[in-house]
Parts: sequence; C-alpha cells; structure tokens
Amino acid sequence: MAVIDLPDWAVPNNIEPYLRDFGTVLTPFLGGSEQRINRLGTRFGIRVTLPPMQTRDQSLIIQSRLLRAREDRLRMEWVQPDFDTGAPGSPLVSATVASGTSIPLKGMAAGYTVKEGQMLSIVKGGRRYMHMFAADGAVSAGGALTATIWPMIRASLANNDVVEIAKPMIEGLVSPGDELSWQIAVDRFASFSFTIAESA
Repeated sequence: MAVIDLPDWAVPNNIEPYLRDFGTVLTPFLGGSEQRINRLGTRFGIRVTLPPMQTRDQSLIIQSRLLRAREDRLRMEWVQPDFDTGAPGSPLVSATVASGTSIPLKGMAAGYTVKEGQMLSIVKGGRRYMHMFAADGAVSAGGALTATIWPMIRASLANNDVVEIAKPMIEGLVSPGDELSWQIAVDRFASFSFTIAESA
C-alpha cells in the first residue's frame, strides 16, 4: 500500500478533528451503576475542507490523490493552531513496549517540555499512529523522557521506532464507508471536502 501526500499548496481552510471510540458504556436496565468498558483501537480522524482550487490543473491533482487514497492511505500534518512545537530533537522509542499508555523516549533535546494535549505520531512498520500527550513532561539532560500518552498503544513498539513531535502526521483512508464527492462551481473552481480516518 502506498502512502499519498497532498501538494504543499493544498492548505486546508478548515479542519475538524474527531475521535473514533471503540469502547462502550454498559447500562444495566434495572438502574444499577453504569460501567465503562475500554477497548483497544480508539483512534483519530479529521474532516478537511480545502479552499476552491484556482486552476483546473490543481483540481485534477487533488482529485487524483484523493481518489487513489481511497484504496491506499493519505498522510497529512495534524495542525495545532497557535501552538509552537519547538525543537524536540529526534525522538525515538527507547525500549520495547507491547501495550499501555506510557512510552520511553530517547534522542530528544535536553530540557524540552511536552505539553498535555499536544499531539504526536508514532511510526511503526511503515504506518503512523496518532496519539496525544496526557501529561506535561520534561526531557532529561540525557535526552530521555517517559511520556504518558492517550489512547492506548495499538501496535507493539520496538527500540528506535520514530516518534514525530515537531510535525505530527495523521495517516489513513479517505472517507471510508462514505461517498467521496466534490463541487465544481459555475466559475469552474473546484471545492473538496473529505475525511481522513486512521484505519489501525
């Protein structure tokens, strides 16, 4: 499966993040206490709107890449407006992690601080997984940090797996299960709206 990127000039004018939650709440029909059941697999998606394409050549490129990404995967930066990610260094996973919500990192810039709510992506087996830092954390003088993340890890991590903090990327299928359509106005400008949903 190939991973497809949009051109640099295709800058969204609206992005709406959403969560795909595979957990559930058990509600007893006789009025007992409700119970939350957390299940592995909770992941992210974004709804994207691009501004009208100014040329037919531009709209053809966007059309081509979105249609192909229905079968492959589209990769886009997870935008964090007005948040400066700074210079985190070159983060890598520093040990094998099979599950949970904590990952050991190395290769980071000493003194760098991750912020609660800040996004990151982990590259495992050629696929990206989006996560969020669940607590602030300061990197040690040796460039190490044990970070608390959310949601739970969905793929076993190995030493030296890459972690993207400076520019986290979401990767997934385009509008899975839905029609993909676009508008061509009378002025011949084309407008595109679509979703990217993590598929793993």
